Amino acid sequence: MRLFITTILVFSFFSINAQDRQFARTYQSNTLQKGSVDLEVWSTYRTGREYFYKRIDSRIEFEVGLTDKLQTSIYLNTSHSAFGASLDTMGGIADTTIDGISTESEFSISSEWKLNLLNVNTSPIGLALYTEFTFAPNEFEIENKIILDTRNEKNTFALNLSNEYAIKFEVAKGKKTRSWEAEPEIENAYMHFLKPNLGIGLEMVNINEIENNKWNFSALYAGPTLFYTASNYYIILNILPQLANLHKTDDAPNNLVLNAREKLEVRLLLGFNL
Repeated sequence: MRLFITTILVFSFFSINAQDRQFARTYQSNTLQKGSVDLEVWSTYRTGREYFYKRIDSRIEFEVGLTDKLQTSIYLNTSHSAFGASLDTMGGIADTTIDGISTESEFSISSEWKLNLLNVNTSPIGLALYTEFTFAPNEFEIENKIILDTRNEKNTFALNLSNEYAIKFEVAKGKKTRSWEAEPEIENAYMHFLKPNLGIGLEMVNINEIENNKWNFSALYAGPTLFYTASNYYIILNILPQLANLHKTDDAPNNLVLNAREKLEVRLLLGFNL
């Protein structure tokens, strides 16, 4: 009887709250109920390379439940960076011809689809498939995820197996060139709920870069995540420092990957149930 009551309470809590996530980077298998609508605003601050570099990424997402097992969303993405120099591909020689601070801005649109296959409220393990398409003026990306999670009244665990594939277009000596890049990732997360609407946890992310069949690096990140929800909004904050480079190469020979990735990322996510 106690197990039955606990199951009902957990199910009721996650049904009343329409959002489909408690983590900043790791996705969960549940989807919005049919007709439910969320608006999410993301801001990610990145800093710490071998040269001066700061960047802010922003995303605005409109998310809707098409059925009780399928949801979709549209993202508007912007990225603004400031940098003072650049390094060669070996990551060690600064370009001393650059003076001052340069800035760069990018814009893209993303479309996300998530299909729930196993309901975590009624199965020991939740399972979902995820695909996201991103369109930018000089790049096309497709990201696929297998999402697994499990939870009880006080704890949530989630695992994502991801791969992002990008085709990039550039101009070299007056001619258009094309290159491809893949980023296999593993996202792992745990959260303990201090109250039904307040949780603190840990997220770990392993990012790998494969460019034109060459494995360049394997950056490991881990840091705390804070989650809070009220009747019609939720807040997620994650602080994610880089801990190690698990695959050193000529492109990334050091203990941290600081020529292509940042030493620290901080993400704040605000969501509203419409």
